[in-house]
Order: sequence, then structure tokens, then C-alpha cells
Amino acid sequence: MKFLTRVNRSYIKYGLLVFLIADFVIIAMSNFIIKEEIDQQLYLESKGITETVKKHGDFRNIYPTDMVSSIGYLDVKKDILKDTLLYDVNEDEMLPYRELTTYKSIEGEHYKITTRQMLMEFDDLFLLYTTLISLVLLLIFVGLLLFTRRLNISLWKTFNTNIEKIKTYSFTPPSKLDLAETGINEFDELNEVLSMMSGRLEKDYTATKEFSANAAHELQTPLAIIRNKCENLFSDSDLNKKTIETIREIYLSADKLSGITKALLILAKIDNGQFNEKEMVSLNEIFKYWMNSFQDVIQDRKLDVSISAVDNCQILIDKRLANLLIQNIFVNSIKHSRNGDQISIFLAKDYFTIANMGEVAILQPGMIFNRFYTESPNIGSTGIGLAIVKKIADHYKIEIEYTFKDFKHLFTFNLKNC
Repeated sequence: MKFLTRVNRSYIKYGLLVFLIADFVIIAMSNFIIKEEIDQQLYLESKGITETVKKHGDFRNIYPTDMVSSIGYLDVKKDILKDTLLYDVNEDEMLPYRELTTYKSIEGEHYKITTRQMLMEFDDLFLLYTTLISLVLLLIFVGLLLFTRRLNISLWKTFNTNIEKIKTYSFTPPSKLDLAETGINEFDELNEVLSMMSGRLEKDYTATKEFSANAAHELQTPLAIIRNKCENLFSDSDLNKKTIETIREIYLSADKLSGITKALLILAKIDNGQFNEKEMVSLNEIFKYWMNSFQDVIQDRKLDVSISAVDNCQILIDKRLANLLIQNIFVNSIKHSRNGDQISIFLAKDYFTIANMGEVAILQPGMIFNRFYTESPNIGSTGIGLAIVKKIADHYKIEIEYTFKDFKHLFTFNLKNC
């Protein structure tokens, strides 16, 4: 949720609460003030009626607002001010009135003087003030909303520009995180911290990259020497069978170690973001390419490999990583297939599957993508191929699902989120 949206929602939430409180407070205060004013008018009317009675000795009643009646001495009481309801014949309903009753003694006669003024009904008063308050608060809210929106666009413009710079920032030279000053202390302080942090990360990235490259080179060189020496020894006719077998084991171990070193270097490069080129790649073509490349192994082991497709499966990816992904998942299926088994590959628009036969399901399917994890140590697997597959899949948000059904290991690669 954007900051401005969050602020506006808070305005609405607390604005409604303020509106309800203000509505009841204003109605209560208005009702009190109106009654005070009416009470003053009733006393003035009562005083005027008293003067009329003094002057003329009589008063013509006006029902229900001005009423005068003669009373006995014992009926004289204190003035009474109250709300009352009177039936209105025309409206056919009870209407609210404010009523003042005073008692006067004029030239030996005693009078009861009643004056009334109609009051506004509560529902009418509530509707009137609620409408007025709603209009005023609505105007205030709209004005505040427009002002806040304009102010936020101005204040956040530079901040949003810096966010876009951070999104496209890469450790790969010559990229450098150069954030613009916003003129707001908190944002500028954040920019300074980010710039310092990116500087440290750039140094760490460069050091890690150099270490990976150097380690790979330094390991590959002696391994290549070992393999060359072994190959030279194979041509020596003076070696006995036991020595040749020992040299063969050394050669295979060196070859395996070389493969592991290359795989770890690839994983390090993926982690370091060194595969940044992107293009639309057809996985159908890559599968066909690797099927042709492994044709000798496929024929030698009499594997039945089939590729079927209902659509062109394409993905925006670095083509080198796409080849690595398909190569490793293909090699994994070949390694874990028995001679004469079937390997089925199916491609659709937004997913593809690869299945190879097997007798039992993988014991710990949650670990098959971990580095160096293997449940078949006898087939020469290093346990890194599927780790590379998972690393590439995670890099491009490809979901991988493993299932075992009808004696088949099925890997499904979902590309919908790519």
C-alpha cells in the first residue's frame, strides 16, 4: 500500500469518528442556545402581556401561544419553564413547544399567564445539522485530500526517482549508486546510509567475485595437470593392471573434482548476478539441441527419449542459464534412468515437464535440490546439478514441483510467474 493511500485511509477513518462526535456536540449546543434564546423571548412576551392586562384590564387569548386566565390567590405559584407537547389539529400530531407559565397579581386580581413557542422537532434538527456538517466536512476533506496529494507529489518526486535508481542499481561496474538530494533531512540521511552501504557491498562483491575466479583458476590448473599426467601414464606399457586401475581412479576423481569446481563457480556467478543478459528463449529448441548432443549416450543406453509440445514454451532469460537449466535436468534424468527406460518431455506455453522411470519415490524430496545431496551414490552423481537447476529457477521465479506416480519421477517447471 502506498504511503499516500495509507494517509488518506486514516483521514477517512478518523474523519468519520470526528464527524459523529462533532455532529452530536453541535446538535446539543445548538439546541441549548436556541432554548436560551426562546426562553428570553417568552419572558419578554409574558412581560408584554402583563403590561397589556394592566393597561386594559383584559387580554384576548391567542391559542396556543399566548394565554391569560384569572386564578385564585391559592393558585399562585412560582414561574414554570418547560418543554411540552400539544396536539395540532391541522398537522394531526403532537408538536413540541417551549412553555413559560408566570403568575401575576394586578390591582388585586391574580392571573396565570402562559406563553409558548414552537420548537423544531429533534429529527428535523438532526437532519438539518447532519446535512450541514456533512457538507462542511466533505468540503474540508476534499480540499485536504487535493492539497495532500499535490504536496506529496512534490515532496516524493525526488524520493521516487531515487527508488527507481535503486531498483536498477547493479554491483557490476561501471554502475554507481548516485542518489539525488531531496531537501528533506530524513530522506537525505537515508540516501547517505544507502550510498555507504552500497559502497561496502560493491567492495565485498568485487572481492567475492575475484576470489571465486581465482579459486576456480587455481584449482582447475593442478587438476588439469593431474589428468594430463594420468593420460600420459595410460600410454606406458610397463604398468601392471593394478597400477593402471589406481591411475584410472585418480583420473576419475580429478575429473569429478573438476566438475564440482566448475559447478560451484557457476553457482557463485549466479549468486553474484553475473548472468544479466535477457532475451526470449525457446525451450523447445534447447531441449532438441541437448537431445541431439546426448544422442550417443541415449543410443548407447538404449533410452527412449520423446519430446512433445502443444505450444512454443518461451521465457525471458539469459540464454546461457537456460542451457544450463535444461542440460542439468536432462542429465539428471539420463543418470537416474536404467538402460532401455523412457524419458518423456512435454512443453506447453507456460510450463514444461520431464519424467524418467524409477522403482521408488525419492525418500526426501524436499532435499533433492540441496547441494551435494544424492540418494544414488553409485551412479556418480555429485549432487550439484539439481542445485544449479533450483538456483536458476529461483533467480527467474520458476516454480518446480516434484511428484512420483506410476513409477515415474516427474519434474514440473511452472513459468507463470516469470
